Parts: sequence; structure tokens; C-alpha cells
Amino acid sequence: MADEETPGAEEEAKGGGKLKLILMIVLGVVLIAILSVGGTWFLLKDKMSAAKPLATAANGMPIPALMPVAALYHPMQPAFVINFNQNGKMRFLQVELSVMTRNPAVVGMLSLHNPLIRNNLLGVFSRQDVTKLGSVEGKQKLADELTITIQDILTAEMDDPGIESVLYRSFILQ
Repeated sequence: MADEETPGAEEEAKGGGKLKLILMIVLGVVLIAILSVGGTWFLLKDKMSAAKPLATAANGMPIPALMPVAALYHPMQPAFVINFNQNGKMRFLQVELSVMTRNPAVVGMLSLHNPLIRNNLLGVFSRQDVTKLGSVEGKQKLADELTITIQDILTAEMDDPGIESVLYRSFILQ
């Protein structure tokens, strides 16, 4: 009988050893988590306390800091097709444009005033010298003129230039 009790006692000792091992692993993981949170707080406490306070409006309500707004791109549809007469030879320009803004209200204004904008842009296209449009400088100059034209319309309609630039999606000169 003494021989039978000895193996049972060894199994209980092994079971208790596994339980202790699991308990030690769990306590180790919890200790590491507590130390990482404490270390993060210790390293970032100066940055958190040095945060700029929010500005307040006249009514005492806090004004949130202005965050940079993502760019919005509005396609000018359909594509512009312009014909030029160069030395008795017909040349064609097909241009697809997008307008870049950061104000969602401007996208609505671009849609609302699309006929006026397209009309004025066609006037800009028709004044161009087709020989200069083939160069990078000519394309950039045209984009700048188109931007100014749209900004003039938006300034007249909503007292804000509204857009940052005009971008080419397609530029085909034949």
C-alpha cells in the first residue's frame, strides 16, 4: 500500500507545479502590461500637460483647433473639346479637368455654376496659342489661367476664391 500512495502523491505534486507555472506566467504578463502603461504615461506626461488649450469664442464655448482638411477633387464633366486653326490646318485639343478644393461647400457651388464656369473656361481655351500648349510651361500657364478664371467666378458668387488649383486628368492635342 505504501507503494501505491507514493505515485499518487507525485501526480498531485506535478499538478500543483503546473498550476504554479500557469499562475506565474499570468502574473508575469499582467506585470509587463502594468509596467508598459506606466512607462508610456511617464514618457508622455510632459507632452500631455503641454498641450495647447482650445481657444474660446465670445460666448465661452471652446473653439476646436483647425485641422488640415483633406483635398476634394471635383471633375469638370464632360471633357472640353476645342478646335484651333493653325496655318489653315485644323488642330484639336481635348482636356479633362478636375478642380481641387478643401471646402465641401465649394463643390456644390462648382456644380451650381457649372454652365458659367464652362463658358468662361472655353473663352480662356479659345485665346490660347496652340504652338505653346505643347510645352510643359504652356500647360502650366493654361492651368494657372483656368484657376484664376474659376476663382474669379467663385469670388463673385460666394466671396471666396474657393479652389486651390485646376488639374489635368487628360490633355490631348492633335
